[in-house]
Amino acid sequence: MSRARVFWQIVADAPGRYALDALLQLFRAVIPLIPGLVVQAVFDRLDQGTPLSGVLWLLALLVGAALARVTALLSCVVVDATCGVAGQSLLIRGVVRRVLTRPGALGSRAPVGDVVNRLTTDTTAVTDPIVYSLMVFGVGAQALIAIGVMASISWRITLVVLVPMVAAGLLINLTSKRIKTYHRRSRQAHGDVTAFLREAFDSVQPIKLANAHDRVMTRFHELNESRRRSTMRSRLFTNVLLASIWSNTASLATGVVLLLAAAGFRDGTFTVGDFALFVAYLGWATDFTVLLSQNLTQYKQAGESLRRLAEVTSADGAPDSVLPGPEPVRPPSPAGPLRTLEVRGLTYRHPTSGRGVADVDLTLERGGFVVVTGPVGAGKTTLLRAVLGLLPKQDGTIRWNGEEVVDPAAHFVPPRSAYTAQVPRLWSVSVRDNIVLGERVGPVEVAAAVRAAVFDRDVPTLADGLDTVVGPKGMKLSGGQLHRVAAARMLVRGAELLVVDDLSSALDGRTERLLWEQLAEQGATCLVVSNRRAALERASHVLVLADGVVEAAGELRDVLRDNAMVRGLWQGNEERDDLDARR
Repeated sequence: MSRARVFWQIVADAPGRYALDALLQLFRAVIPLIPGLVVQAVFDRLDQGTPLSGVLWLLALLVGAALARVTALLSCVVVDATCGVAGQSLLIRGVVRRVLTRPGALGSRAPVGDVVNRLTTDTTAVTDPIVYSLMVFGVGAQALIAIGVMASISWRITLVVLVPMVAAGLLINLTSKRIKTYHRRSRQAHGDVTAFLREAFDSVQPIKLANAHDRVMTRFHELNESRRRSTMRSRLFTNVLLASIWSNTASLATGVVLLLAAAGFRDGTFTVGDFALFVAYLGWATDFTVLLSQNLTQYKQAGESLRRLAEVTSADGAPDSVLPGPEPVRPPSPAGPLRTLEVRGLTYRHPTSGRGVADVDLTLERGGFVVVTGPVGAGKTTLLRAVLGLLPKQDGTIRWNGEEVVDPAAHFVPPRSAYTAQVPRLWSVSVRDNIVLGERVGPVEVAAAVRAAVFDRDVPTLADGLDTVVGPKGMKLSGGQLHRVAAARMLVRGAELLVVDDLSSALDGRTERLLWEQLAEQGATCLVVSNRRAALERASHVLVLADGVVEAAGELRDVLRDNAMVRGLWQGNEERDDLDARR
């Protein structure tokens, strides 16, 4: 990924704002040169015996320059902050959009807690060098003018005092690899801490039940100690060692001027005013070296931060754009109400494990109820995700009413289809908001969805009914209630196709049967993953997966007759149903 290209795109998003910042930085940087000329004139006049009243207008000019500089400085602070926040927001929007447009079941390489950290800290590390570069631009113009003025007085002295400044600038290039290494380790250690905290807060109950408080705190201390060491190394190297070298350059240059100016004082070619001007201007010239070196350090660190952001946007960590681009061009999707869904030769293998599904065929007619069953790890969830485009299929075709679906991720969304995952996710908002999820849905539709999901009997038991806030991940609800809220969210969209991944696993037998009965009354077309008897009994077609391939397919009675694995599942369901009945 080209850092320069990313920087340019950020600037190109609001060129007027950055141009204004550059002009203000230039104005702010040039104004401080005026006092140097004033001081030179004052000392020369005093050295020549000119009365003090003759320089009062120069002192007034000095005061005016100070006021102008303060005004310019305050303006720069405001515009700098605006540019920085705008650039950071652009990066955050780009990363979030990229995450939302890739296949939904492909996770990030970074833990969720660290992703939040990257969206704040690493985006700042990318935008800071841009704003800092504008400051360097202004100070660079300041340094050029200062060097020009000094050279007009004595080019030999000017040339000699520039040597330590150039040496300080070269130092950053010699240490660039170490800077990147220290920054990478520091950022990784910081991300490990934030990711651990996120996971710890999400696992408070298991930690208590396992009496693992001490072990968790020990691990937390270990991660913090690693972060302390890596951060200290990074800051000692860049903020102490290199910064001290840069800051001492001006003192070294001042000493060189004193040594070289001695001869000029004797022969009159170098005045007291010239010396005062050199001392004043050396600071500004040195500032440019210091700021440029720091800017180069930030530039090196920004490359590491861009790599970390790219890991969020790309599941395999490949370099990828982290800026929002044009909306992807989606191929047209087949139109019309669902009559037939055909899947032929569908294949997806997970890159890391090699597991998944291969060469799967299935057909679903309108109003049908196809059940995908099989043991744990057979590839049932992978099959549903590949059909829906949540995983990018590697082979095979999907047809809607005989027409090929080129982009399943864009096609299988409401109102064509709705999906309930095996582990539903709820927001920490009310039950009602979790069901409608931002859609404009009336109370009648919400009530119908709640009733169809067999959640209507639970609503009166909640503190505030449908307005009860469920807490993070729905922690205030039981497992069955959480699944039924997710089912209501699916049903309220009135989709042509309902795709359900093991929804009934958290339900008792009676509730599960009622749920499927009510869906059948609505004439819903369903593609369901389940090993439960209540679902298998309603199946118009059963698809049996084992190790990612179709082991059997057909009507339930045929599959029970020919497949021992399904018979075993059916027998286990009978025992479970008997237990539910006794309860």
